[in-house]
Amino acid sequence: MAKNDLVQALQKRTLLLPLIWGIFGLGEVAGLTYLYGPIATNLPLPSNDKPIGGAYLPVLFFNFAALAAVIGLSLYSLGIWNIDFSSRKVRTDFVALGVMLASGVLVFYYAIFLFPLAIALVYFLATNVD
Repeated sequence: MAKNDLVQALQKRTLLLPLIWGIFGLGEVAGLTYLYGPIATNLPLPSNDKPIGGAYLPVLFFNFAALAAVIGLSLYSLGIWNIDFSSRKVRTDFVALGVMLASGVLVFYYAIFLFPLAIALVYFLATNVD
């Protein structure tokens, strides 16, 4: 009986996969249009424009954040990865990951976001050494 309940729970989780990937595709298009749109409309580029720091790296951080979320949600929906939010370390890691990814996108627009990015990276280096 317990095995049947597990199978039903995993079947419900598997139904999340099309939803997760659909939201990812739409979010990717909307996010890239938001991040990359101002650069694409200014073609040809002015002589003082910095396309690598102004467009490519924020898009790279956005893509990394979106793909990490999609892979995590896909692994959860397939039952491979179970997230235990009762642990304080797991909650803190998720907050630090969110700060790191948000700061990674925003650091190219406002330099003050370099500090939360560095703090999140140092946190991961300090707490995940085995």
